[in-house]
Amino acid sequence: MNTSTIAPLTTLPKNLPLDGAIAITLQDGVMIFRASQNIQQRIESLLDKRAETPLTETEEQELDDFEAIDDYLSFVNRMIRNNFLLENIAKTQPEIQHGA
Repeated sequence: MNTSTIAPLTTLPKNLPLDGAIAITLQDGVMIFRASQNIQQRIESLLDKRAETPLTETEEQELDDFEAIDDYLSFVNRMIRNNFLLENIAKTQPEIQHGA
């Protein structure tokens, strides 16, 4: 996946609760967005089931949708972290004097 663009989502998983789907944590002073514990458990359940038996078409689609959401969260987290790092670099570097 390109780090500066991301493909548009066409749908959200039908089982995705719109409230409580995302957890926010702090990592090195930066907010990080992750799938909630309930969503992570659902993903693990689907992966465990897939290891034993084939998933239904609906379950495969749900897992694919969760992967797309994970791509979005990773993208957002990267953008936030990169912006945070750039701002901190700008604050710590002395200004360059232009001309005299």
